Amino acid sequence: MKTILKILAILALPAFATHVAVLETIAAKDALSLEEKQYLTDVLRSEAVKALPAEHNYVIMTRENIITMLPPGKTLEDCEGECLVETGKNIAADYIAQGHVGRLGDELTITVELYETAGNKLLGSFISKAQNIATLESEIRQKSQELFLQIIASTFGTLDIQPILKKNIGSEADLVIKIDGNASREGRKYARGTWDFAPGMHEVEFEHRCYEPQKFKVNVQSGKTTSVSNTLDAIMGNVTLTTNFKGTFREVPVFVNGVKAGHTPFTGRLPVCSKFEVGEDEFRETVVMEWAGQQKLDVTHNLNKAKLTAEELRADSLAAAERMAEQQAAEEEARIVAAKERRVSIAKPVSIAMMVLGLASVGIGIYENTVGNDERKKYDDAAFDNKEEFNDQWDKVESARKKRNIFYGIGGGLIGAGAVVYFVF
Repeated sequence: MKTILKILAILALPAFATHVAVLETIAAKDALSLEEKQYLTDVLRSEAVKALPAEHNYVIMTRENIITMLPPGKTLEDCEGECLVETGKNIAADYIAQGHVGRLGDELTITVELYETAGNKLLGSFISKAQNIATLESEIRQKSQELFLQIIASTFGTLDIQPILKKNIGSEADLVIKIDGNASREGRKYARGTWDFAPGMHEVEFEHRCYEPQKFKVNVQSGKTTSVSNTLDAIMGNVTLTTNFKGTFREVPVFVNGVKAGHTPFTGRLPVCSKFEVGEDEFRETVVMEWAGQQKLDVTHNLNKAKLTAEELRADSLAAAERMAEQQAAEEEARIVAAKERRVSIAKPVSIAMMVLGLASVGIGIYENTVGNDERKKYDDAAFDNKEEFNDQWDKVESARKKRNIFYGIGGGLIGAGAVVYFVF
């Protein structure tokens, strides 16, 4: 019957829980009454309950449960020290604690030890002195919390957080992970990877602007790793897309996340964070979708460039020919202007030189005219002795007149030619 009761007690314990047993306090002879020992045990057990919350899968075993699971012939007062670990194994406790009260002079002393049964290891302890039982109770309440927290530190489990985002949708930087309502712990932002947590149920949240949020609970087990690899569902939206080129509708291919999805006008239900592109080959362009919480978008995209049709190619060829003809005419006009400017740059100095030479020739002609008049006066006033002297003097008059006419002609011609060059060129 005793064995059956043990089995039933074990089956009654929650699965995957961490079991902690607080054995009855032991006291030196005549140090405490039975009632006082049981009271201090109850105080120690209540502090264990406070330090190790049930929602984190810690079970503080009751006095009745412990008594039921003790081996035949054993009592709670029979074990201390190493025997505590053996007792802990017998009653299926992961951790076991016990207080020992003694006397030191007029003062009461208490030593509380906590053992890990699986490793036969002393996990922690504390010692206190007090004048009376009331003060001893106060010492237990002050120091037992820290002692039992050693269990949490030694029983952490691990969450391997690896949410799955669909390829090419959204950025990893936009992923927000929350554990028990917090996005960070001790200044460190929750991210992909392994994180240690106290055993028990923990609430996990995944948030992302491109995906539906998820919230669920995960049971963290002591010393074990739990993988969290939920696939997030993308937020979907309805989109209608058309494209214009130079004010006229143009049918072009549509690419969604790099994969051809059809032609414009395009209609479909797609993830709102999809990458939309339109156009062929080197003419492909990105279309910006401003969802802003909407479930439906009607977008008209004006193409910056597009592959030309045969008609547009012919029109472009004609326009190019016209532009070429205009350019050639402009170049010819510029050439003529430049040539004229070159001629002017040469003609002006030449024309001035010609007019200067013409004036000089006219001056010489005026001089020769004076000489001719003087020679004529000599001819008119002279009394020649013979015909030969008469002819010589007349030849001088004629020579002066001829030079005068020659230089007048040259001067007039140069002045006239210089004026024509100056004003024409």
